[in-house]
Amino acid sequence: MESESYYTTEGDIAYIRVRSPHGPVRSEEQEWGLRDYDEQTGDLVGLEIWSASKVLSKDVVDALPRLEGRGASVERQPA
Repeated sequence: MESESYYTTEGDIAYIRVRSPHGPVRSEEQEWGLRDYDEQTGDLVGLEIWSASKVLSKDVVDALPRLEGRGASVERQPA
């Protein structure tokens, strides 16, 4: 199951889904987090933002669903 947008206090990470990928996802590391691209189309599909509570406005962080308590995990493939 692909992750939708969320925020987790564990690691202070926000993930913002831009669109659903058609296939495997490739991640590119940035100084602020990761950009996820659909390997088939090259389209941007999501942004993982580290230190989200410092980078994003409080309103944006508060609007994101919380991941805690859902038993979900996010797996990353090496870039």
